[in-house]
Amino acid sequence: MRTISVFILLLGISTLSCAVPVQLVAPFQQTVTTGDEVFIGTIGPGQTLEVRINPLVTEGGIFGKGGAYESAEVTAKPAGWSATGSELYQKSLQVKITADKDASAGEYRANITVIDENNGEELGNVTFTVMMNITWDVLDVNITPASIVTGPGQPARFTIIVQNKGSASDTFTVSSHGTKKWSFEKPIYVPANSSRAIVYEMTGFEEEYYQPTIRVVSDSSPNIYKEKNVTLTIQSGLIGDYKSTSNGVLIFPVYEAPVYSLAGIIGALLGALGL
Repeated sequence: MRTISVFILLLGISTLSCAVPVQLVAPFQQTVTTGDEVFIGTIGPGQTLEVRINPLVTEGGIFGKGGAYESAEVTAKPAGWSATGSELYQKSLQVKITADKDASAGEYRANITVIDENNGEELGNVTFTVMMNITWDVLDVNITPASIVTGPGQPARFTIIVQNKGSASDTFTVSSHGTKKWSFEKPIYVPANSSRAIVYEMTGFEEEYYQPTIRVVSDSSPNIYKEKNVTLTIQSGLIGDYKSTSNGVLIFPVYEAPVYSLAGIIGALLGALGL
């Protein structure tokens, strides 16, 4: 009886150790098998990393010609984190791992198990570890120009570039504060390791000085944000008119185009001289 028990135990260990390797297809392509550890990227607190696995294998199994895994689950994760396993029989088994919104900077690990239900195809389950780095520095914001001098009724346009430096795609909310007349709020989706730009436009009709604050915050966590100030000076007179023309005008007659072009050049030169 003891001999039979030992045989069954050894058979179980053999089945687990002989699990057929699977292929990661996202966030990059790599073959993994039980016991492997894979670094999958750097994200901010509250952000979500997606792992996709090809369920099809071409070796092992009942007849030695492979088969298909049914699902994938996150079987261990850090405290405060959340995860979503794949659906059954997905073309690509998709697992999502979301960091705690207040996660401290550092390295974190989670286990993913790719499942052959009831070992029906004799592929064995594959359990591997994914490692992620948490940093609060996944966002950068650049605004050009930082300061504009323009004339009354002329538009001032600031280009806001939002850079996502992390491995997780995210949606950021861009807003302005400090100038009620031109307050705005706009969501912008920025894929991982890329940037997107939007334009913030202001128009004043009286001589005045404005200093709105541009705030960009991640929808994943309020801990991921940047703030920058820009300035707008509404100035009447010849110098103000020249500078406002260099910022662009809404409409002007075609025959006046050369005049506006010359004024724009003069305005740009004045701006370069700090006048």
